[in-house]
Amino acid sequence: MPFASLHTKCTVSAVDACRLLRCPHTARASLTRNVYYYDRQCLFSTRAIQEKAVRVIFFGSDQFSMACLDELVTYKKQAKDAFDVDLHVAVRKPKRAGRNLKQLREVPLAALARDYGLPLHAAEETEDFKNLQALGFDLAVAVSYGKLIPSSFIQSTTWGGINVHPSFLPRHSGPAPIQWAIYHNDPTTGVTIQTLHPYSFDKGQILMNSDPVRIYDTDSYETLLSRLCVAASTLLLDFFKDLVEKVHKPEDFWTAFKPVLERRYTYSHAPKIDPDMRRVRWQADTAERVDTAFRAFGGPLWTFARVVSQRKGQVEEQLRRVLLYGVSMHDRGDPGHTDQDLEEDVPPGFVKFENNDGSMIVQTVRGKVRVESAKIEGRQKKLKATDLVYPIFMSDKD
Repeated sequence: MPFASLHTKCTVSAVDACRLLRCPHTARASLTRNVYYYDRQCLFSTRAIQEKAVRVIFFGSDQFSMACLDELVTYKKQAKDAFDVDLHVAVRKPKRAGRNLKQLREVPLAALARDYGLPLHAAEETEDFKNLQALGFDLAVAVSYGKLIPSSFIQSTTWGGINVHPSFLPRHSGPAPIQWAIYHNDPTTGVTIQTLHPYSFDKGQILMNSDPVRIYDTDSYETLLSRLCVAASTLLLDFFKDLVEKVHKPEDFWTAFKPVLERRYTYSHAPKIDPDMRRVRWQADTAERVDTAFRAFGGPLWTFARVVSQRKGQVEEQLRRVLLYGVSMHDRGDPGHTDQDLEEDVPPGFVKFENNDGSMIVQTVRGKVRVESAKIEGRQKKLKATDLVYPIFMSDKD
């Protein structure tokens, strides 16, 4: 499968190519096909294409991948023989979670695959991919899978693999594109279908883009995700319709799906969200930054405060982390609250409780934010004014 630095193309017999790659599948000696190289590595498999359903292995995990799989299954049920695709699902193995790591928690996509009666496979270790390779798939589809699919498995398929990514690549390449699009106040974003690169994430050739998806100034990760799920599932279905209709032999793939050579977006990295990104530094952060961080990275945000604690019957002060929920710009207002305000000369971090429900207004370096509720880390009850030694949140421990 050709990539950006594709250099060599040759035609070999299917049998010779099978020997070259040690392909476990039997090929007919009379068939020939194109074999493409990325540097010195062959990226098209040598498995002969037969007149049968397109065998697809779908790698995924979360809500984004569930929306894409649901769209394919729903359309397959409606189209019947006109959409001859044999869908299998691969997920990572369950991870231990919960109190004392006593629970085994699997990814949500696994339950959806079972509900649809789709073959479900584990794909975590090298041996898992060898087992999948023996099944002989035509195409690998990765959607929020979270793991680099081995190049040896990509090579074993007829057409290689594709990835559905929730941004306009190469902008926001990486594991958290939705969050960083909101945090950087992008006006729009979208969905990209790219080829699976054998060595790196988000370095494949761009095959298709969705229409732009607008980002509103009130969007949170959840609200933007829901619209991107629609865009992604629609785009992936369009891809499969073209695949079934236009691609009948390996070289047809690159006729039906021509790589997008024009780079309309500049590269940026969207790394995994570090817990420190949710920290509020009142002496440095503006109200806009705090509000954007809450919408992009989700709650709770956190900060420090000196709180009143009781220990062995003695009342003492402790510096504790405080978790902040329901954070928003104060000037947006909330009809459910009286519009009490702070004096103009209060320092950043100054807290004014609004009502008995625990909501408060907090001063930043520029502007104010409303916090619906707060909790001292490790405690269940909402923070009250009497819990604070001083009515101020602190940026640091000092």
